[in-house]
This record gives sequence, structure tokens and C-alpha cells, in this order.
Amino acid sequence: MKIAIIGGGAAGMATTYLLNKQHEISVFEKQPILGGNIRTLNRNVMDTGLDPALVLDCGVIEFQRDNFPYFHKLMRALNVSVEEGRTSSELFLADGQSFKSGTGIVHDCNSIGERLHEIRKILPIVGGYLKFLLRSWLVTQEQLYDQPMSHFLNQGLHALWLKMLLMYAYSMPYQSINNFPAEIGLPMLRQSDMFTKWDRITGGVYSYIEKILEQFQGQIYCGVNIQSITRDATGVKISLDSGETFYFDKIVFAVTPEQVLTLLSDAREDEQRRFGAWKLNEIETVIHTDVSFYKHFGVTYYSEFDVFQNNRLGSCGYNAYLNRFYRIDPEQYHHYSLAYNLGKLINPTKILHAQKHQTPFYSVEAVRYRHEIIANNGENNTYHAGAYLGNGLHEGAIASAYAVAELLCTPTH
Repeated sequence: MKIAIIGGGAAGMATTYLLNKQHEISVFEKQPILGGNIRTLNRNVMDTGLDPALVLDCGVIEFQRDNFPYFHKLMRALNVSVEEGRTSSELFLADGQSFKSGTGIVHDCNSIGERLHEIRKILPIVGGYLKFLLRSWLVTQEQLYDQPMSHFLNQGLHALWLKMLLMYAYSMPYQSINNFPAEIGLPMLRQSDMFTKWDRITGGVYSYIEKILEQFQGQIYCGVNIQSITRDATGVKISLDSGETFYFDKIVFAVTPEQVLTLLSDAREDEQRRFGAWKLNEIETVIHTDVSFYKHFGVTYYSEFDVFQNNRLGSCGYNAYLNRFYRIDPEQYHHYSLAYNLGKLINPTKILHAQKHQTPFYSVEAVRYRHEIIANNGENNTYHAGAYLGNGLHEGAIASAYAVAELLCTPTH
């Protein structure tokens, strides 16, 4: 069959790989490059001034080792090398206080005395966290449907820290986390504790997209604007702003969900209900070389994942110290970090690259009908893939691609 895949991000390219051997595939991507939120400097993002010997990711960085089965299945199939990376964290409050994670206490303290001091500081947070875990384990996945995270994370430093983790993981404004859907957020927090093991892709995340492209036999159209998509019993028609028209047997939407109704010219009533509550979520992350803002807290080391309360009114951001992720010697190179919503702290002359990302805006209202999207995949020659149909992370994107492939491919033995 001739199949169009709309979107060249993780879900779209994984679907492309899985369908490529049995079908004639065409990928349509509105950006001039593939990757979606996979942005790897010196891979699919060039001319940033970064030393050519280095590779830094400005989007997706790490992947859980034990809870991402579809992701690791795809990496094995593509023969992509992954390696374990340690992840510690520290919470920095607007009043100048700071708190290390358990991993940070183990690895980043210079003496037993310092470790004991940090343990005493974090004990009240640990107590609140354990109460949260106990309460969360007493509810079933079905009971989480149509529930916001505010029902489980209300007051306390542990709640602030966990909300910041959701902000980081899902590229969401901190102020919106209270209405983040518990059916996605709570399982993620259950799986992300001080004992969670994390992997990174050797050579940068975009290297796995390069592996897919090495085997791809179809057509790729980057930098294109789709004017309309219409469907009938015989297939799908795609019209571009350029005037070109394409015809396919099936179509796979692998875009953020708020784009679906914008692209469809013949959306049915049930599709309008399923996608109508999704909103645009555009954030900006920056790669920078400024670590001076840590001095305010008396800190001379930097964690893989640090979260900052910018003010007591609810503005928060994060800084991921990339030298640790990529084992870059700061004596030989700069201090490299990936930051979100820390604009007032970072010297603009130290920004190496700024990247805008379009991601799903998760809310209780938006995910209310995603089970219908999954159950009706294939109706009207239309399929959907994306992280929002799973756990919202990279694993969800890949898992949704496998689900579409199962519907469109004949099993091989």
C-alpha cells in the first residue's frame, strides 16, 4: 500500500521504519529537518559554533533502562549503541535553600559530614515523598482516569520537586502541572526514583534517525506546508500549499495532537471531540555555557538535572549539565548545559543555541478521549501515532509506532 506519514519526529520515523519493508512510504515534515523534538547539535542541527568533535542534544536526552521496552527493542533492531548514564538532581529554591537528591548525596558530597548534613535536610522531603508513594500505590490505573495531579500532589517540598520533574519530562509550564492528567503523570513518577537507571544514546539521539534513513526506500518531503487532507472510502488526498497533490491508500498522523484538526479538512464529529481540547504548547530550550548563577547557592558542581524555583509565584525552570551526560572534560571544553525557563539567570552572550519545541499540552480535558483514538485506529483509512497515546515520553512515541505497524503489517516469520 501507499502510506503517508505526517510528521518526521520519533513516532513518525519509528513508524516509517516499521512499515518500510512492506509498504511504499512517504514522510511529510513541515520543518526543514527531521527529528521533531530530537535536536542533536552537529547531527541534524548544524552551524551552531559548537566544536565539531562534540555532539550535544537540545531536546530528548535520556531514556529509562527498565521501563522503556519498545524503545530498547527498536534500538536493538537498529543496532544503536546505548550506555548507562548516572542522573543526580538538586532542588534550588527562590529563598536560597537547596536540597540534593539521594543520588546527589551519594556521589556529589565530598565528606561524610557533608552527606549527613544533606541527609538531615532532605528527611522531611523524603517523608512527604513516601506518603505520596503509599497513597499513589493504593489507586488503580482505572481510578486515575479523568483525575488531575493536584489530587495527589498538593503541598510540601516533595510536591514542588515532583511537579518540577513532570515539568521537565513533558516540557510543560510549571503552572499547568496541577491539571496534568494523573493517568500519565502518576505512573511516570512511580517509575522515576533514586534507583531508576537511565541510558543515553552514544553519538546523540539523532543517530538512531540516521540508522532509519540508511534503510529507508521511500520519499521524504521536508519544509512542506500541507493545505488540506481529505479522505474517502478509496483513500487519502494530500494537497500542499505549493499546489502539489498526492494520493495514498492510508495516512498516519504522527504530529502533536492539536495539529490533527488543523490538517484535516473533513474531520468528523467524533474526531473533533477526540482532538478538540488539545492546545499548542511551544517552549524554548537553550544550550549555554553559563554556570555563574550557581554561585548564588554556593555551589561549584552541577547535576545532570537541577530544578530552580525562579520566584515564589510559581515560575520554575531546569538546567541539565551536559558535560556529565556526555563525559565532556570542562578543562578541555566549556561547561555545557541545556536549560528551560531560566532566561533571566543566563547571560545571553553565553547561549550557544536556542531551540523551539512544539509538544502536546497535557491536561485532563485533552486526554479524556485518547482511548477512543487508540480503539479506532484505522477508521476512514486514518491512523494515529504519538507519545500522547502512551506514557507521553519517548517510549510512548515508539510504542504507538509499533501499535500502528501491528495493524498495517502482515506478520513475518
